[in-house]
Amino acid sequence: MMNIFPERSTKGIGLAALRILLLTYFAFGVLLYLRQNDFLFFPPTTPMEECADLPSAQIVTMENTRAYYIESGSSTKIAIIYHGNGERACDSAYLVNWLSHYGYNSLVVEYAGYAGDRSQKPSVALLLHDVEHVNMWVRGRNFSQLLIIGRSIGTGFASYHASLASPEKLLLISPFDRLSQTVQEHYPIYPASLLLKTELDNVSTASFGKKVLIIHGTEDASIPIDRARSLFEKLPQEQKIFVPVEGHAHNDVLGTKESWAAIVSFLK
Repeated sequence: MMNIFPERSTKGIGLAALRILLLTYFAFGVLLYLRQNDFLFFPPTTPMEECADLPSAQIVTMENTRAYYIESGSSTKIAIIYHGNGERACDSAYLVNWLSHYGYNSLVVEYAGYAGDRSQKPSVALLLHDVEHVNMWVRGRNFSQLLIIGRSIGTGFASYHASLASPEKLLLISPFDRLSQTVQEHYPIYPASLLLKTELDNVSTASFGKKVLIIHGTEDASIPIDRARSLFEKLPQEQKIFVPVEGHAHNDVLGTKESWAAIVSFLK
């Protein structure tokens, strides 16, 4: 009897499945490229004005860039802080309060599209402009010593600032070598270097810091410690220190005696 609906061959089924897989692969790749800022940045919406942890902070504006400025007596030293992803500048209050004991004024940078800024969406290119605005603001004042601090994705902006200002000290907490390499870790089947519209290359930019301290947790799943080791090994400075914090992950690496002991030694 003739089969009105003949069974499809195994080869035909395999080709159909392959076409579906390829279409899915390319469709998600296009989505990653077009909406990469949504995958990269997670901006909190709480307004900058709502920061009870920094009661003495002054909100300063440079072009469209905002930051908290906290003075420490008559000190002429300044620390610039670039916070992590999913955070806002107010979340760095613990660093500000601690740095004040070491005679540092602090400027905590808020990112475009973060902390109640609904006029723009964050992107790597836009946040690099924030860094340029901050650098111009700092250069317009007579600070005697510059310390730049970055955490997580903020290490990319801290390192870029270092390339513009050649600071005396650069502190990188949970850094990466290149943003594309970190993205590749999370999306291994895609060519991350081709998908990223703007690269953050800490290998090149962090090399301008005169003295560098890198702190990284060994159990960091967000930015694997291998990315920090790669950065450290490629930096040309003689004055560079790498502190792996055993058993700690991305968000708790600073809650350790090893981290703070290294930072105290670095500042002295």
